[in-house]
Amino acid sequence: MLNDQSLFLTQLVTLWAVLDPIGHLPLFIGVTTALDAREKRRAAVIAILIAFGILVFFALAGQLLLQAMGISLLSFQIAGGIILFLFAITMVLGETKHGTGPASSGQTVMDIAVYPLATPIIAGPGAMLTIVLLTDNNRFSMGHQAMTLAALVAVLAGMLAIFLLGSIVQRLIGTGGANVLRRTMGLILAALAVNLVLNALTGWLKLPPI
Repeated sequence: MLNDQSLFLTQLVTLWAVLDPIGHLPLFIGVTTALDAREKRRAAVIAILIAFGILVFFALAGQLLLQAMGISLLSFQIAGGIILFLFAITMVLGETKHGTGPASSGQTVMDIAVYPLATPIIAGPGAMLTIVLLTDNNRFSMGHQAMTLAALVAVLAGMLAIFLLGSIVQRLIGTGGANVLRRTMGLILAALAVNLVLNALTGWLKLPPI
């Protein structure tokens, strides 16, 4: 069993890999091209707050929704691990994301902050799935779930800082640096996804822990 520090680090790395703050920076810049500097800052703050609310909702109610639909956590963990693995492959192989073009002049800051920034760019299906898995009531205590939410706050705070310093960060790491970092995070996420599936199969088959 992981101690508190190891668990927090694992949750932090997992959420960082899934939310991918640096990888999402070009998307943020792309959808806010029609906004001035002040509006970009407002859009970033609002989007992060809305995304946090969405992910906290899934952390608190996601498992209850699954139970209401008769889906076991082991099934969800296996399915989630497979989906996260496929998502990680797209990160490693460099698949581009579509549907996030620049904002039109008719869109308000709130419009852009809600869609596409808050969702699906930040709080996308992968992030929702991950937060449900990381707050599984059968595997994690209330204290551990609080640590997961603390890790989420830390990652979203880092994402906000990166968005606010977008032009500087982009100049520092360049396109090549962002691509290398994204592929590295994808590889880590793939390993974590495989671990999720193996742990679920271990529990289902009543095998010794891996």
